[in-house]
Amino acid sequence: MDKNIEQLLTLVAETNDLLIEKYPELSSTVGLLEQSLQASNAVTINNIKRNLKLMFIILDAHPDIVGIGTGEAGTEAFTFIDQSLLSDLTSEVVMQLAEKYIV
Repeated sequence: MDKNIEQLLTLVAETNDLLIEKYPELSSTVGLLEQSLQASNAVTINNIKRNLKLMFIILDAHPDIVGIGTGEAGTEAFTFIDQSLLSDLTSEVVMQLAEKYIV
């Protein structure tokens, strides 16, 4: 696994643990979609009850930039909302995004 996607997966998984602590009723999972879109990898947080996902995509051509979007869990539906340098993503940033889009 590429070091950037591994770093992103770890960050998102740790944030999901914090989400579950803060929102015990939340039913969420973390997913890894390798080569999910052409020349990209993605990590998702899925809210199973609301059928929503928050998706973080790293394109092979730009491995230090993370595209962020939302969509319907279990589908490839994706609405781009922002992008960030991987180095700027923190658990706090991911938590704020999750609370805004999937909680």
